[in-house]
Amino acid sequence: MRILVIGINYSPEKIGIGENTTRICEYLASTGHKVSMVTSFPHYPEWKIWDSYRGRIFMRESINGVSVYRGYMVLPRFPLNTFQRIIYDISFTISAFIIGLTIGRADVVLAVSPPLEGALSAYLLAKVKRAKFVIQLQDLVPDLAISLGILKNPFVIKLGKLLEKFIYGKARNILVICKGFMENLKTKGVPESKIEIIPNCVDINRIRPFMDNNSFKDDNGLNGKFMVLHSGNMGAKQELENVIEAARYLLDLKDIIFILAGDGPRRKSLEQKAAGSPNVRFVPLQPKDVFPNMLSSADVLVVNQNARVLDMVFPYKLLNYMSAGRSIVASVNTESETAKYVRLADCGLVVAPKQPQALAEAVRKIYVDRELGSRYGKNGRVFAQENFSQQKVLERYTQFFKNLEKNKDQA
Repeated sequence: MRILVIGINYSPEKIGIGENTTRICEYLASTGHKVSMVTSFPHYPEWKIWDSYRGRIFMRESINGVSVYRGYMVLPRFPLNTFQRIIYDISFTISAFIIGLTIGRADVVLAVSPPLEGALSAYLLAKVKRAKFVIQLQDLVPDLAISLGILKNPFVIKLGKLLEKFIYGKARNILVICKGFMENLKTKGVPESKIEIIPNCVDINRIRPFMDNNSFKDDNGLNGKFMVLHSGNMGAKQELENVIEAARYLLDLKDIIFILAGDGPRRKSLEQKAAGSPNVRFVPLQPKDVFPNMLSSADVLVVNQNARVLDMVFPYKLLNYMSAGRSIVASVNTESETAKYVRLADCGLVVAPKQPQALAEAVRKIYVDRELGSRYGKNGRVFAQENFSQQKVLERYTQFFKNLEKNKDQA
């Protein structure tokens, strides 16, 4: 099949939605599909165009069998500013539509959301090319933006809800990454027959416990330390101020250190908040070959989420954490998808959000009871192997597109 994918993030971005989209596209190309990817220039999570891509308005490149088309979009100077984020999303939507028109025929147009606006360009391109329109939901917007307080204007919220209803109504299929997303959509009147659950996946051979020659602690002066790690984006969803405050409750344990690895719009303010804290350290995003070592060298892996995040987010980092075979502490809404999966896998402790002392005590519990931490890690690893392994999940995409091709005459 000829598959045209519209998504704002793609390789060589190292974390988040782009990594998963890349994995899907490259797999589909390797199985004989002709895959074209329309995306932006790499910029996440730093929110700056990478040096090797600067000064361009359009470019085409081939990455592992996928034709990748990149177009100009307006990057927000302040990513947490609602107006600037809307301009960012809309500029990509326009760019993606124009670029998509220059690409040949397609049998399927697949939109990766967020941004939801990008799905509008995918729908229009599907109409022009007489192709099937499918959307994959990585986060539920505008629900997420509303819950985080990023989207407050009643008129803009109404427009977002109308766009959501329109897109869901026009999509032939809606791919979601967990059951909570499906239940959310059903409450909005989306027929269950339209919805297909295909989770994100993790390379369990690359992300695994105790990598050989694991030198991350050596290279970072952490030998003998009990390492508590957050890895990934530092934004409104993560609300990592809670983690920094939790570290202060553990100053009596001199060998515990909190590592915040990554980047994002809140990193500078977090560094300011942590100034003077002897047990908190920031490190940059790690190279692809170092990242697995970093995860497997941690003693506790932390997921921290805004209290209002419920069924509209399922963090990709949780899959990596489970696969690394390390114990997890999740400071999240106890009814969130993250909490449900941590409990289901029995791979760690769940504590209430915005309760730094509770987070600290959970870390202390695993610090004291190393056998408990080891059991949690083993449970997470087994759960990742059984539910999120790359081979098993990608085979479900093969089946999904086979079914689409089989029913090619259906709208």
